[in-house]
Amino acid sequence: MEKQNFDFEAFKKQAANHLKNGDTLLGKDGVLTPLLKEFLEGALDGELEAHIEDEGDANRKNGKGRKQVKTAIGSVDI
Repeated sequence: MEKQNFDFEAFKKQAANHLKNGDTLLGKDGVLTPLLKEFLEGALDGELEAHIEDEGDANRKNGKGRKQVKTAIGSVDI
């Protein structure tokens, strides 16, 4: 699964437009949801890399999969 680069400049423009339209900040289609998704994926990628670097037990699952994280502002697919 290849990670796409997060275009922060495009996000800022899109978020500003959504805020001007009065769109919601939080929830499934919230303005901040893509930013939260990027943050969570970065944190999980860092944790995964740290675990993979450990030479621990050979019986480990090393890889990535799609997940849905439930947050206070709604579910986020990562």
